[in-house]
Amino acid sequence: MIEITGLAVSGVTALGTIVQAYYSAKAGNKDISKTSLRKAEERAEKPLKIGIKKVAEVIDDKLLEALQSEIEKQNKKLIKVFTTSGTSDSERERSVEEARGQICGFLIEVMRFNEGRLPTKRLENLWSSNRCKHNK
Repeated sequence: MIEITGLAVSGVTALGTIVQAYYSAKAGNKDISKTSLRKAEERAEKPLKIGIKKVAEVIDDKLLEALQSEIEKQNKKLIKVFTTSGTSDSERERSVEEARGQICGFLIEVMRFNEGRLPTKRLENLWSSNRCKHNK
């Protein structure tokens, strides 16, 4: 189950990378570079090893598998939106917001099973950079 955890965390990190690249490119009135997309895609496919044990300890295996599957689908969808010509800016914006929702949803699940805290600095950074909020 550690590998699934590693894939989930690397996938959500890859989503975060694309989201941040999108906002940086948008601020500079540019497109996301193909290099950024390729790096995010590679990151999503390679399980992380650092800090994942803490996540694996707090989330049920079946839930983790389901979350990882959804994250993988979201990554593929987001990359496709940025690599398909003719995709409108509003479609890209909508896909980025869906990705942010996926990131925050994953982090909320981790917190729900970990006494309201994120177990690693990487996840804390994802939380703040994606402006996630607690749903109380």
